[in-house]
Amino acid sequence: MLVYVLRRLLMTLSVMLAAVTFTFVIFYLGPNDPAGISCTRNCTEERIAEIEKSMGLDKPKVQQYTEYVKGIAVGRTITSGGFQKECAAPCLGWSWVQDRPVKDMVFQAAPVTLSVVVGGTVVYTLFGLMFGVVAARNRGNWVDRMIVGITQFVPSVPYYILALLFFLYLMVLHPILPRSQWVPFTEDPAKWFVGLIGVWLIYGLIQATAYVRYVRAAMIDTLSGDFVRTARSKGLSERKVVVSHALRAAMAPFLTLVGLNIAADLSGAVFTERIFGLPGMGTLAIRSFDQQDLQVISGVVLVGALVVSVGNLIVDLLYGVVDPRVKLS
Repeated sequence: MLVYVLRRLLMTLSVMLAAVTFTFVIFYLGPNDPAGISCTRNCTEERIAEIEKSMGLDKPKVQQYTEYVKGIAVGRTITSGGFQKECAAPCLGWSWVQDRPVKDMVFQAAPVTLSVVVGGTVVYTLFGLMFGVVAARNRGNWVDRMIVGITQFVPSVPYYILALLFFLYLMVLHPILPRSQWVPFTEDPAKWFVGLIGVWLIYGLIQATAYVRYVRAAMIDTLSGDFVRTARSKGLSERKVVVSHALRAAMAPFLTLVGLNIAADLSGAVFTERIFGLPGMGTLAIRSFDQQDLQVISGVVLVGALVVSVGNLIVDLLYGVVDPRVKLS
């Protein structure tokens, strides 16, 4: 178990190093001038030269990359407006548009996006498993056909249209669900929960339709397995057979799908945050793109890569917990 965890940690670190390298190549070694793009106001030649020097663009490429990685690990000194400012680790760069560390902006928005994604994941996991099991247990009858029909119809409509309709009719015109708002968990846990519960339900229920059929197929396969027949022959209750044996075995492909879709969940959060007025990383990325704030965009990319890597690590470690056939060794 320990060896497996260490291997997965090393793999996660290697993925993060690859993400840092890829981000540096795309944003700093591309055909455009990073300093010219980042400078959107008071862009005199002297100001652009100052930004180039502060970003280290006047140095050899290898040295630029080394200082970029070093800044993430231990921080660096930023020169802005003739003043030296310390950018503490992890230094994700400096926003020349707002004249502040990128880390402060991204870390302020990250809890919003993580709250939306994690809460939505919990909801679609619960509903995806529940309806998938119900469909598998009622295979071929009207309950199964109704559930499968709904899971085929809902994904045919673009997510942002469904989310907008839910927002207008369930939160604005007919406030069945509380209006979405962002209140930090550390400030008021109750308001944090109330402000996001509607978003979680809408996001989770819509996303659950994409998982129900996978759970249904996995459950049908495991319910016909030898180990399930053996459990039934021992006199175990049907509930225990389904939950403790068949469902645990069917969870492995489901977790694989969830792990693969973590990046898609982060991308979907862009629409969710814009529709429900939440100041998350998606909103920050769109605003920074409009302002051509290159440093902030690269910071969002790095933090997003970290979230995806950690999420996949957690999913891998859960395999041995949910599936008795898997041994982490």
